[in-house]
Amino acid sequence: MARTFSADDEERLRQLHADGLPRNRIAEEMGWALGTISNHARRLGLSFDREATRAATDARQADLTALRQREIEGALELAQEARERALSRYELTGFDHLGNIVTRTVRRPPAREFKDFTTAHSSAMSTVLKLHQADAGDEGRENAKGLLKTLGEAMTAAARELGGDDADEYGS
Repeated sequence: MARTFSADDEERLRQLHADGLPRNRIAEEMGWALGTISNHARRLGLSFDREATRAATDARQADLTALRQREIEGALELAQEARERALSRYELTGFDHLGNIVTRTVRRPPAREFKDFTTAHSSAMSTVLKLHQADAGDEGRENAKGLLKTLGEAMTAAARELGGDDADEYGS
């Protein structure tokens, strides 16, 4: 047996509408489909304020943009730290032939650590690029790609500066 929209349902719809509930919430509360609520609201002369929905959507988008900006800043900090570690002095610790602990400082990290730092840098910068794409559109995407290309070239040059066969590990 099909359910019908009763006078009690009409009264409840009026009350929930007067309470300021949006159409989706009213449908959920009353257990009716959205179309049913829309049709009966229209018949009863009730309308749902699209401006309030639009304002809430705009506010949510602004919140998400702010969140992405904070993530971009964090990723840039991680990228900068990884880059600095890849290009800075590095302390090696090991054992000599007698079993004594020996520490030596070198100009740059060994190849494996250098590669790890540059990979971390690249990953953080890729994250930045993806987050910028969400906000910037095509022009921002092209600018970010150019930035990443320049940074990649700088890291390749730094790898070559290490010299020898190690530079080939970085794809240079």
